Amino acid sequence: MTNRFLAGVAFAALVISVLSLFVALSTTDVQPARTTADVAAATTTASADGESAVSPLPTTTAGAPADPETPSPTVITAPTTAATAEPAATTTPDTELPGTPAALGPAAGTQLGVIGVAHDDWLNVRDVPNGEIVATLTLQLSIGEAGFEESALLVRDAEAEAAFARIGVAGVTATGRTRDLATSTWHEIQAGPIIGWASSNYLAPLAPETDLDISAQVMADIDGATSAETLAELVDRVVATIASDEPASRVRTVAPPGAFEALVDIAVDVVGQPDDSIRGYRLLISAEAAGDWVAALTDGDVTADAGPYTLRRVRATPLCYSHRGISTDGVCN
Repeated sequence: MTNRFLAGVAFAALVISVLSLFVALSTTDVQPARTTADVAAATTTASADGESAVSPLPTTTAGAPADPETPSPTVITAPTTAATAEPAATTTPDTELPGTPAALGPAAGTQLGVIGVAHDDWLNVRDVPNGEIVATLTLQLSIGEAGFEESALLVRDAEAEAAFARIGVAGVTATGRTRDLATSTWHEIQAGPIIGWASSNYLAPLAPETDLDISAQVMADIDGATSAETLAELVDRVVATIASDEPASRVRTVAPPGAFEALVDIAVDVVGQPDDSIRGYRLLISAEAAGDWVAALTDGDVTADAGPYTLRRVRATPLCYSHRGISTDGVCN
């Protein structure tokens, strides 16, 4: 009898313990772990339009070669044309836009290119001036014997990841609306299937086929110092003959170095000139590498490991103010 009583007491104690544990667990406030997405969403840096985004501008003149292991983005719409879609049927009315109408701006239908944006960066397109990002534009310059052959602009999503359109390098179309904010000016543009606003600092009419040979002028200005141990040093020397101190020029590598035989090419935008018609120049700089450029291209740095480098040619495409336009012979109006 005693044994049965003790067993019953033990069983009851066990039941009470289990119930107490269940109640304790059910009332515990469990916090979820922080995810990678939470961390990523909290980090932002400065972008090409000077507003908040996720890509800093490179600060060096001569960029490094593109990583051959980086896959190319998937482009859904492939034609490289000036405009791939009609403007949106409805856009934000002027009365609902920030800022005021600008006195100067490109006329409706003016073709614009992206300028002064590094090849590994992008230009934000926003729903209204300084508004939410709706797409990005990335330069994809392809340097060929005749200049920038088969070059294009990639229209990407707001995170600058997936590309959904490919348009001509001067294939951004102005709608004719320009707005002034306190410290910036914005153009409404169409780029492929999207329409939005982008900073005027990074847009200009240009004729990519215009190829002005300024080699003799540059070589005279650098006073015969046509050779350097690194390509970056030689590029800086060339850029110094074009760049301005007032206003201070913005210099960006818009196509990374590439080599064909012993000739190394690099493209650089120099934006900001003391001139009321020409904003700057897109320079295509060609230099001969005296070292083992094949090994440098495959296993090293073609900008530093194949020197010394001797300047062979400098070609220039004028970058015009958007309200001045460009003439049929490729020069600024």
